Amino acid sequence: MAGLPGVGGAGLALMSSLPAQQVRFTSDLVSARVEELQLTLGEGPCKDAYSSRRPVLVSDLDDAFWTRQWPMFAPAAVSAGARAVFALPLLVGAICLGVIDLYRRSPGALVGDDLTEALAFADAATELLLAESLPGGRLPGTELAAANRTVVHQATGMISAQLDVPIAEAFLRLRAHAFVGGLPLDEVAADVVARRLRFTVTGRNDASQ
Repeated sequence: MAGLPGVGGAGLALMSSLPAQQVRFTSDLVSARVEELQLTLGEGPCKDAYSSRRPVLVSDLDDAFWTRQWPMFAPAAVSAGARAVFALPLLVGAICLGVIDLYRRSPGALVGDDLTEALAFADAATELLLAESLPGGRLPGTELAAANRTVVHQATGMISAQLDVPIAEAFLRLRAHAFVGGLPLDEVAADVVARRLRFTVTGRNDASQ
């Protein structure tokens, strides 16, 4: 990314409460996978940055400290091509609108002028999000992400009805199915909405051929 040497890409997620997360932008396939993993697994630097309202700067995801912190996310993110991740909360006073995640393909810290530039990048993203409240305001390139969120919400509601469980539990079941199958969350959600996949109380989900 221009102005941030060594940074391979970025992802931006809106967050209102945990575990809710809405991915609004990803710059490439690796950043998309990093955001997908955090949404599916329910752990990662994005979650921690949102909870603490502080940057979470990970110079090497393969370090034992971070593999203990995120036992599922860390190795999966490394396999996806992200060796270092820097999660920066998007703050307006005490309110956190979301988190922007930057990644590196190789180990390395984000310090000094590079960290200052990254924080300025996060401030600019926050201003763009606030501008969305104005008529016609929208982040560029978010139409597909918005459509994916709608499918996930629809699928969660359908699973809640199929299993007679609260929405939060239905979302956890959806995430678990995606993780076990190694599939993107929106792909599994699309199967549910299209009635190609139905969740059952026995835990053995039915897939139509």
